[in-house]
Amino acid sequence: MKKVELHLHLDGSLDINYAKKLVGRDVTSEMVSKSDQNLKEYLMKFDLPCQVFTEYDDIVQFSYLLGKSLEKDDVIYAEIRFCPLFHDKKISVDRVITGIREGLAKVPEVKTNLIFCMMRHFSLEENLKIVKLAQKYYGNGCCGLDLAGDEAGFKTADFEDLFSIVKETGIPYTIHAGEADGVESVKAALNFGAKRIGHGFRSIEDKEIVGELIKNNVVLEICPKSNLDTRGVESIEKHSLKKLDEAGVLITINTDNRTVSETSLEYEYDLLKKAFGYKDEDFQRFNLNAIEAAFISEGEKEALRKKLLS
Repeated sequence: MKKVELHLHLDGSLDINYAKKLVGRDVTSEMVSKSDQNLKEYLMKFDLPCQVFTEYDDIVQFSYLLGKSLEKDDVIYAEIRFCPLFHDKKISVDRVITGIREGLAKVPEVKTNLIFCMMRHFSLEENLKIVKLAQKYYGNGCCGLDLAGDEAGFKTADFEDLFSIVKETGIPYTIHAGEADGVESVKAALNFGAKRIGHGFRSIEDKEIVGELIKNNVVLEICPKSNLDTRGVESIEKHSLKKLDEAGVLITINTDNRTVSETSLEYEYDLLKKAFGYKDEDFQRFNLNAIEAAFISEGEKEALRKKLLS
């Protein structure tokens, strides 16, 4: 089945074997979530990727290998997100972005775009650097912005000044919310005008918020296996996505971090088939939701629809 992915972190999806080759040891325990107790612990799995994703040739190779992973998973379009300022210690941020695009371009079967992540623990000045980078590359590799990081430690509502500036740029954006923090984070993201919410599964805790999601056609980027790994949900059967879907909320299915969560979209689909009895036509519906919500032109969306349904 052809697939579309909107919520995919580059740093959390680096090839383990190539990383092992670079550092000369088995790095599985440093890159894969096995017994993390919360999102903060889960995010520690990004530490090593940020150390090895620094040289131009390695950036190209890691990006190429991710592209091949997407191709194997039958993904036809993916929006891949990362924070540019995490990887510019040895080369310029422009070279980092160029290297990622070069590596992904080696897998032309998969259409890709980049989303630049602003970080919750960054200062306003640092995040504005990322906004300026997005303006520079918008329509030329970058399709949007995101707010990511320790959601519980840095409340979404505290970023009003940042998003007032982001909105002025006209660049589309998504916001991580309703994952490690409660439904109030989703409310803040909606107040900022977000049309896509990263995760958002805790929206089910407030009927008014569910109503707002439906009324405003806000799309949730659900990542089931990741939500298990961060202990956001106790079991896949207790995940709120089926209730949200049945209520009329627009759902998309994503991996979040293919390496950290040892997953693929095929694996995610199998989880949901077993837990909720979803069928192929349901996943096709979720993929059509993803195409509609993608940060691309209507012409590009129509081409993807034809490819998905062919």
